[in-house]
Parts: sequence; C-alpha cells; structure tokens
Amino acid sequence: MKYKCLVFDFFGVISSEVAPFWLAKHVSASQAAAVKATIIQAADRGTLSQDQLFSSLAELAAVPPAQVEREWQSSVHIDARMVDLLRALASQCKRGLITNAPSPFVRAVLDRYALAGLFDAIIVSSEVGLAKPDREIYERLLALLSVKPADALMIDDNADNVAGAIAAGMDGLLFRSYEQLRAALTSP
Repeated sequence: MKYKCLVFDFFGVISSEVAPFWLAKHVSASQAAAVKATIIQAADRGTLSQDQLFSSLAELAAVPPAQVEREWQSSVHIDARMVDLLRALASQCKRGLITNAPSPFVRAVLDRYALAGLFDAIIVSSEVGLAKPDREIYERLLALLSVKPADALMIDDNADNVAGAIAAGMDGLLFRSYEQLRAALTSP
C-alpha cells in the first residue's frame, strides 16, 4: 500500500447520495442548485440545525418535515463492497472519514449500519463548522490520525473536494466506481 492513510467521503462513495436525489424529486434543477448552495451548505456547516433543514425542505416540497426525514433515511443505501474493502484495509493503513452532512443524520446512519468502527477517525462537517473543500477540515483529520498529508489519499466523488484535499497536500482520487477504486489501490 502506497499510503499510510485513506480518507473517504461518505455520501457518493460508501453510501448512495441523498440530498441531490431528494432535491431532484421535489424541486426544479435551478431550485435544487440554489437550495444546495444555501440551505444544504448551511446544514453541512452546522449553522442550520437538522430540524431547520428538514423544515425548510418540507416547506419547499409542501410536505411535512417528518416525511422529508423518512425519505432521506430511506434513500441511504450502503455499498457492501465498500464496507468489505474498509474492513480489509484495516491491517494495511489508517482509515478516515470526512463527510459534509448534518450530524444527527449521518451519525444515525453510521450507527444503524455499524460503520463507525471501520474508521480510525471521523469528522462530520456540521460538528466542526467546516466543510469540504475547506483545507482545514482535511488538516484536522490528518492531525487526529497523526499522518502527514503526503502519506494520505482522499477518495471523494466531488471534484471540488478532491481539489481541496490536493490543496491540503494530500493525493486525491475522484471516485467513480468501486472497481475504479480497487484498481487504483492495487496499482503500483
């Protein structure tokens, strides 16, 4: 293994995406972009609570907030191959998780699927008031793991987040599929 640490994004890498698909179902594309840049980003940074997030989204979609939460929860689909890969990597390198998400939501998902133990350190953006691609969020995780940036690889499905990791001195891999990741990890 070339790296001492692999850092994973959660939604879009280990789990299916949630917010983009929910938005696509309930609002226009232009509205979705505006909501992502305002409401979702505020929830990711912890300046908007999860309750406020679901209430705001409920108002946009003209549904009850509890329905929004149920739809978000039911949209989570964990990739079992990624879970197996994380387990297999335990003996080869440190594993970190950085996710942009409202803490109660993502922590509930991690608990429900018993995933937290797969990581040596976890940073949830809303808990620290930072979000990818902010350089400091990567630096905080690496400090928790006592790993130099040059010894770490960020795996994310968002090109901006990969660029943020690279700006922090890490290598970055734009995640497209499990197969692509496996090939990248096994190549010299």
